Amino acid sequence: MRKVLFPLLALFAAPLVGCTTNSPNSPGDRVAMQDEAKAALERIQAQDPSTRDLLNRAYAYVIFPEVGEASLGIGGAHGRGYAYQNGQLVGTVTITEGSVGLQAGGATYAELLVFQSEDAFNKLRNNVFSFSADATATIVKAGAAAQTQFNNGVQVFVLPKGGFEAGVAVKGQKFHFTPVNQNQ
Repeated sequence: MRKVLFPLLALFAAPLVGCTTNSPNSPGDRVAMQDEAKAALERIQAQDPSTRDLLNRAYAYVIFPEVGEASLGIGGAHGRGYAYQNGQLVGTVTITEGSVGLQAGGATYAELLVFQSEDAFNKLRNNVFSFSADATATIVKAGAAAQTQFNNGVQVFVLPKGGFEAGVAVKGQKFHFTPVNQNQ
């Protein structure tokens, strides 16, 4: 059922999602998107300085500078981010989300995934990483990273940027990793 539900949600929700996270078409676009990712990470660290220590201890992390989300009963979200290991860019990651429920609105946010171990990061690298409806994210605020525990080797932080979305929905996030050497 889950294998059928997610593609259907994504298909119906895709027209609702209006965001500016398209694939970069030129080296200049890639640089601009990487700058956006760096700026989003700096905003997260400014809100919660304990994320610096967390990232220094992490095996790897992914930063999505902007995820756009929209819904009206059926919802969806999409964004593009960058994966880093030991401070080096190792790939790009797309996030796609589908949801169904009593919901309406639209919002944008930055999202940070922090991977505790090689095993957890390999799930992303091998494109078998996703979040089910019961996954939780921590809103970025001072001290949040120091108080949050890893769940299956991953911590998730969200920094709201704008918009408003209200309601109760069942959501799932799917990720797709592309190694940096395949991006060029």
